Amino acid sequence: MEDENFRKELEDLFKLFKRLIEKENLNDLPGVDPHQVEQLKAFMAQFDDVKDKINIDMYKVDPVTKMMISTIVQQLREQLGDEAYDLDEVERISPEEIVSQREEQLKDVSDETARNRSLLETIDEQLKNPDLTDEEIDALLDKRTQISSKLSVI
Repeated sequence: MEDENFRKELEDLFKLFKRLIEKENLNDLPGVDPHQVEQLKAFMAQFDDVKDKINIDMYKVDPVTKMMISTIVQQLREQLGDEAYDLDEVERISPEEIVSQREEQLKDVSDETARNRSLLETIDEQLKNPDLTDEEIDALLDKRTQISSKLSVI
């Protein structure tokens, strides 16, 4: 289950990054020449061809790396806004599911305080979404209260 969530998040990373490349004018990036931009675009185009051949199970990915990838995916979603959800390949994930995925990724982190603070940051980022329903807000706030009470005990 955890590996499947990570595989999905890694795939989302590539899809969102690909979308960002299509959207942004990369020719204006300082220090990046047009040839490098074309190589990056070619690499991203090839991802669709090889993504199913990549065997994530062969590599041991530590929890910190998983957390970093999750954070980057979240930032790309925020940067792309509605465009992140307009893609056919990227379906909208509920805020509760995002928090659950983060919780699953952090379960191997031994420092309970760091784990709970990271979860609170994830919840706070989700609460910034203006498109949340009242039910989603209530669920996130309940989860936030639950985690905050754990932090006050530690």
